[in-house]
Amino acid sequence: MKSPSLFGRLWRDYVSRYAGTIALLVPVLALVAAAGVSYALILKYTTDGLDARAPNILVLAPIAVLAATLVRALAMWGQAILTQNLALNVLRDLQNAMFGKLMHVDFARHAREEPGRLVSRFTNDINIVSEALVKGAQTSIRDTLTLIGALISMLSFDWVLTLVVAGAFALAAGPLQAIAKRARRQTQAAQVQIGALTSLLSESFGAARFVKTYGLENHEAARARDAFEARRKIAAKLAVNRARTVPLLEIVGGLALAGVLTLAGMRILAGEMTIGDLIGMIGAVGVATPAARAIGQFNTVLNEARAALTRIFGLLDEPTTINDRPDAKPLAVKEGRVTFEDVSFAYGDAPAIENVNLDVAPGETIALVGPSGAGKSTIFNLLPRLYDVTGGAVRIDGQDIRDVTIASLRANIALVSQEAALFNDTIRANVALGRAGATHAEIEAAARAAAAHDFIAALPQGYDTPVGDRGGNLSGGERQRIALARAFLRDAPILLLDEATSALDAESEAKVQEALKRLSVGRTVLVIAHRLSTVRDADRIVALEDGRVAEIGKHDELIARNGLYARLARLQFQSTGAS
Repeated sequence: MKSPSLFGRLWRDYVSRYAGTIALLVPVLALVAAAGVSYALILKYTTDGLDARAPNILVLAPIAVLAATLVRALAMWGQAILTQNLALNVLRDLQNAMFGKLMHVDFARHAREEPGRLVSRFTNDINIVSEALVKGAQTSIRDTLTLIGALISMLSFDWVLTLVVAGAFALAAGPLQAIAKRARRQTQAAQVQIGALTSLLSESFGAARFVKTYGLENHEAARARDAFEARRKIAAKLAVNRARTVPLLEIVGGLALAGVLTLAGMRILAGEMTIGDLIGMIGAVGVATPAARAIGQFNTVLNEARAALTRIFGLLDEPTTINDRPDAKPLAVKEGRVTFEDVSFAYGDAPAIENVNLDVAPGETIALVGPSGAGKSTIFNLLPRLYDVTGGAVRIDGQDIRDVTIASLRANIALVSQEAALFNDTIRANVALGRAGATHAEIEAAARAAAAHDFIAALPQGYDTPVGDRGGNLSGGERQRIALARAFLRDAPILLLDEATSALDAESEAKVQEALKRLSVGRTVLVIAHRLSTVRDADRIVALEDGRVAEIGKHDELIARNGLYARLARLQFQSTGAS
């Protein structure tokens, strides 16, 4: 996307909605500019008055200076408040748009980029845009008007000297543009590196137990040092590049002042201008130089913001392939029969499952077993349309799931996985995620069904107990029972159980298994499991290998066949004494 369209879109979609704030900001910035320019005029007329021996100038000059100072101070206060509010509102809207997009993009999108890199979009990229918004509001109006006002003042003093000053500043245009382009390239590299750094920190902190158990503290510290050093180097390059604008404009300002003094001296001696004109001209140059410096520095900031906006709008414009069809209707579940008809799916060019045919009767429990990579998780992901099949069809009660609305499809499916997904909120809030608007009585009933009520009631804050980050305040068994309570509350006719008990100790597993049996009654259940008890309880077992269905049957039948399932049973379930 080209730069003009980037900023045009930012204005059109996010900034222009705050027209009221902008309407207040423009006159305030104009007032700041006018008050600043007035200093040059005050200097000229004060000098001319003193030269003419006018006594009233001793009274009028201080009053004029104090009035200009007061007006400028109040206007600058208003400028700071309004520009920050404008920037913060726009940034909040951008963050909401990005987060909303990431919540609705295809599931595959989250597998392509580490969470740390995504977090960087919400922090580093947003901070760069924030700086551009604040400086843009000030520079595009205040500093531009200040520069124009200063030039008009200079022209009123002496047009010849004004041309000298303008020519000196024009010399800086080329170098400033080169600095800005370099800043854009460096900013793109910096944003990528910050994403990598954020990802590294998330990995290290998230795996703290593993790091300490394996004695990897020094290893992780070394990785972090390398990442911090890479960040320092890129940030240093950016700082050096930005710093070039200041001395460049300072030199230009010095050249302009030297030219003014030389030429003005000649013109004063020739009687072509007054000392007041010279003093006013010096004052105008003093006002114009900071404004020109701010505009020059803003050009660098603008190019950095272009790089950030490219990433932000790139995210917002990413297409989604898992969408409702125009004629999609709500899923009508009568029995809960799940059917896979010649289903194939590939992750890119890598086939995951091929020609899978499976019919799960209403109320039946099917266990999916097989070696890693056999396609078990793929089948789970296809049912709620986290991915779309590349061949064949998945049906629920005869309805192709691509023909129904995604919301109605997923509302009829409950998932309980090995890693209970708990959010840093109360137990009540986590259970209530199963169904919006659930009452406390319904939440408690779901917790009782999941064998969770007793331990919840024993906590000091009961259902209002915070679970901590990713449920860190609870044990593994407690977390899993909270997740089960959520599934009970959802009361969906189709249940997906993904290794729901594999990470639990024997006591916790027994409680969760009992709750799972209650939850499974009357529902169509698909289970991914390695535990023999779970597999034995299934109505049928589907053994998968290399993305295909190798065999289907009950435990004893498959053991007798001495095929894939029997081999897996011997390998995986030896410790249970299974035959």
